[in-house]
Amino acid sequence: MIELLAGFHHDIVAVKAKGVLSRADYDETLVPAIESKLQDHSTIKLWYEFSDEFEGFSVETLWDDAKLGFFHLTDFSRVAIITDSEWVANTAKMMAYMAPCPIKVFARQGADEAVHWLEAG
Repeated sequence: MIELLAGFHHDIVAVKAKGVLSRADYDETLVPAIESKLQDHSTIKLWYEFSDEFEGFSVETLWDDAKLGFFHLTDFSRVAIITDSEWVANTAKMMAYMAPCPIKVFARQGADEAVHWLEAG
């Protein structure tokens, strides 16, 4: 499940992932939130938080994630990944090498630092 989070700067899409992410999470929550922000901003920032209850991605969601990155390749100016999961952090760090924007991983205890970094860019 992807939950939209409130209380962030107007150019930030903020989400929290829980359980197993599905195609519906992308199609019904994440993509519409991104496309809505892009109506008012030429680029946006993404806060992608993974809760302790995050279990993983369904197979089709891996493809959806790749499509999201392809279709919105230049729409993100910064992405903050917030997680205490070592495998999520390592995966995000590997993917960051292929992204056209800065992606930085933060532990949940560093959430304040993540907010400052995201808003500074």
